[in-house]
Amino acid sequence: MLLHRRIRAAAAPVVKSLFLKGGIYSGLRKMSPSRKLAILRYHAICNADAGYAEPGICVSPAAFERHVAYLAANYRVLSLPDATATLKRGATLPENAVAITFDDGYADNLGAARILERHGLCATFYITAGCLADGAPFWPSELRVLVKAIADPVIELCVNETRVSLSITTTAERSNAVSRLTKIFKSNPIPVRESLREELRRQAGVRDVPSPMLSWDDLTTMRRLGMVIGSHTMTHPNLPNAGLADARQEITASKATLEARLCTAVTMFSYPNGGAERYVTPDVARLVREAGFEAATTSRNAFAGPESDLYALERIQVAERLEDLVFALEVERFAFKPAPRPVGRGTDAGYER
Repeated sequence: MLLHRRIRAAAAPVVKSLFLKGGIYSGLRKMSPSRKLAILRYHAICNADAGYAEPGICVSPAAFERHVAYLAANYRVLSLPDATATLKRGATLPENAVAITFDDGYADNLGAARILERHGLCATFYITAGCLADGAPFWPSELRVLVKAIADPVIELCVNETRVSLSITTTAERSNAVSRLTKIFKSNPIPVRESLREELRRQAGVRDVPSPMLSWDDLTTMRRLGMVIGSHTMTHPNLPNAGLADARQEITASKATLEARLCTAVTMFSYPNGGAERYVTPDVARLVREAGFEAATTSRNAFAGPESDLYALERIQVAERLEDLVFALEVERFAFKPAPRPVGRGTDAGYER
C-alpha cells in the first residue's frame, strides 16, 4: 500500500503534464465547459525563499507569467466586481469563467499587475490598509524576520499566563516556531498579539524591519493599469478572535482609508487568516455587509456559483506549477472538487474554520 501511494504521488505531476501537453484539458473545456466561477487566490509573486512570505503562498514571477498567458488564452477572465454582480442578479456566468484575486498587499504584486495588464487581464488586490510601506509592519512578515534574528536557542513567551517555550536551534525548528507563533497570534485579540510582537522584538533586538508591502503610489499605479483594489482589513487580525468591536473597526477603517487615499469606491473584501482556525462567522460577515461591501471572499477551496453566499465566496488556492492550476480548474470541478473545511461550532453553513 505504501509503495502504491508513492507511485501515485510520483506519477501525478507527470500525468498532469501529459494532460496539459496532450490537449486533454482543452477538450474538457470544449465538451463540458464550466458553469461556475473559479476565483483564484494568489498572495506573493516571488520565489519560495524570498523570506517575507510563507513558501506555500509564493508563486514565482516566471510561473505567474505562464499562469496569466494560459488563462488569457483559454478562459473568460472577469473582474471580480463584474462576476459578483452577475451572481447577485441571478444571471448566467460566461462559460469557463475565472476571476483573479490577491491577498495581503505585497510589493511584488505591482509586477503581477503589470503582467496582467500586458495580457489584457484584471485582478482584485485585497490590501491590508494599515500595513502598507509607510504604515505599521505587516505582522506575518515581521514574525518571520524576528524569529530568524533571535540569537537565543529558545523563545520564551507568556501567553495569557501560560508559559510557551519554542526551540529554534535548527532551521526546521525556526520554521515550526513561526507556524506555532502564527497560530498564537491568530488565536488572540489584537492587544495580546501586539504585546507578544513587542516581546519578540525585544528578544530579537530588532525594531525596524524593511517593509515587503506595496506603497500608496504603487496602488495608484495599479489602478491606472486597470486593477481593482479591495480591502483585507487594517492589520490582518483573525476577525472572530478580535471581538466584534475591534473587528468592526478593522473592517470599516480599512474601507474608509482606502477610499480616502485612492479616491475610489472599495466594494470587495477578503477575510484574513484563512486556514484551520475559524476566521469568518455570520457576525463578522454581517459587519462586512453593514460596512457597505458588495461581496467578500474566503479561503474555502471550491468553486463559486449561484448558490454561493456573496459574503462567503469560495476560491481556488493556486500553486507554482501551471499543471496543478489547470488540473484544479478542469478536473477537480468534476470528481475531485475540493471539500469545504469543517463548519465551526456555532456558525452557519458557508461560514467555516
